[in-house]
Amino acid sequence: MAGRRRWLRNPGLKLLSLGIAIAVWFSLSGERRERTSERSYHIALSLVNIPPRTLIASSLPATVEVRLRGPFTAVRQLDPDKLEAVIDLSDASPGDRIHRLTPEDVNVPPDIEVISISPQEFRIALDEIQEKDLSVLPSITGQPAGGGRVVDARAEPPVVRALGPSRVLSHMSSVPTGPISVAGRAVTFSTSAALQPSTPGVRIRQGQFVTVTVRIEAAPTPTPAPTAAPPHSRKAS
Repeated sequence: MAGRRRWLRNPGLKLLSLGIAIAVWFSLSGERRERTSERSYHIALSLVNIPPRTLIASSLPATVEVRLRGPFTAVRQLDPDKLEAVIDLSDASPGDRIHRLTPEDVNVPPDIEVISISPQEFRIALDEIQEKDLSVLPSITGQPAGGGRVVDARAEPPVVRALGPSRVLSHMSSVPTGPISVAGRAVTFSTSAALQPSTPGVRIRQGQFVTVTVRIEAAPTPTPAPTAAPPHSRKAS
């Protein structure tokens, strides 16, 4: 009787425990019964821990393709916008290196397996950041009106401070503006022009526009040719 009374104590708690045990068993057995699925996603490629005063001087894709495997429901519910492949550059130094992505570099849930990554290898060029003064080179297009000609084009300011990879800036001496058309112009004029560095990774530190003054010289006025005198008429004999 004593044993029976102990069994009847706290019946609600015992029923709750039994219910939890059944739910856990059902959940686990359901996962075992669920079919396995594979699916490919395009996910973001991120670079982290870039060393100070350095930058990436090589082109890299914005995304990589990963093939994932796991329970059917879990794979279908994945949001590719919340997944990323991460390249950690905390131990990198200036220069070129080949980095290989591994499944551990992809932030997927624990029940999802990374089967493949494409591309898997990347050439990463890490360069020191350099600053340099560059001359502004106005880009003049077209022909002035009336046969005039462009005498010169000057920018204000004539020199700007650029920022970029040291290996690139070391070979640069000037930065061009966007096209400035003189078509149909007959007199000197000034206009605002955007600076357009032609090399990827190079940017202007302060101010993206300059004022360009284009001096146009009119064509010389042709000197009229002397008028020929009319021939003298002959008198009749």
